[in-house]
Amino acid sequence: LDGKPLLAGDFDGTNSVNADESFWTLESDDSGKYVLITLAKKAMGYMSWEMLLQSDRVDDTITDRAWMQIKVGEEVMGKLVIGLFGNVVPKTVENFKTLITGEKSDEDGKPMHYKGVPFHRIIPGFMAQGGDITSGDGFGGKSIWGNKFEDENFKLRHAERGYVAMANAGPNTNGSQFYICFGEQPHLDGKHVVFGRVEAGMELLGRMEEHGSQEGKPDAAIVVADCGLASAADVDAIVDENKQLSLAT
Repeated sequence: LDGKPLLAGDFDGTNSVNADESFWTLESDDSGKYVLITLAKKAMGYMSWEMLLQSDRVDDTITDRAWMQIKVGEEVMGKLVIGLFGNVVPKTVENFKTLITGEKSDEDGKPMHYKGVPFHRIIPGFMAQGGDITSGDGFGGKSIWGNKFEDENFKLRHAERGYVAMANAGPNTNGSQFYICFGEQPHLDGKHVVFGRVEAGMELLGRMEEHGSQEGKPDAAIVVADCGLASAADVDAIVDENKQLSLAT
């Protein structure tokens, strides 16, 4: 090897490896000699080593899209477009889509709808949380499957800014609340179900973040003024609409 490193950098899974049980061997094939490294797994909280490896191979194709028109105070800022990973978490996506359209009512006949619901908690550098369709303050919410429903899986990670996941109060307590990440949040992997990512309107996400605080209370009312489902063809039109709104402010 002439003393030259073949691999360099950090390995994110270091804390997931049992170093005492891991080993390397010198192997060879038709192309020459190589080093084979075998890493032994250990437990990872909610997520097993098999799940970590499986999460690298999931089908994160965007199957559906939803838009949310965001209003700060009385000012309409534009629309977020959220792409949904229906092949990975179909039940979670169905819950979100139904709350977007408002097509279902609860046992009292009240529409279950994100329209008019605030983002009640915004922490810069962390996330914007909303979706409490019953009380609007983070203490309520319910799903179309009943008051709460189980964690579907943790195959997707909080990989980068704009990823969307279910808020919860512990394992298997998903309702209607969700949050949008302002950056990668690996400490939430294996604890919250990721189901989508922002496809358009990232500049709006930045404006929302500006109204947050370290305590989480926004300095202005930030509300979903309207919402609905979108097609891939709608995305370009929404981007143009957002640009026009930005130029007008």
